[in-house]
Amino acid sequence: MAYEAYLLVIFGLAIFFQQFIMYLMYVRIKQLIRELDTIEGKIKISDNELENLIQRVEEFKYYNYGDEWQKSS
Repeated sequence: MAYEAYLLVIFGLAIFFQQFIMYLMYVRIKQLIRELDTIEGKIKISDNELENLIQRVEEFKYYNYGDEWQKSS
């Protein structure tokens, strides 16, 4: 009878420990979702901004490297 009580206590503690770990994982997932939302808001760009960026990169390549950059690619 004593062994059964010990096993019941051990399994009860194991369940409690697992629930605590699950709670920590839940909190961390919520933190990561919040962080992802803030990052997503920072990286959204429109089509016009993207086209403008591509154009500036092409101009930079042309002014700094001339026709050499077209030959290498």
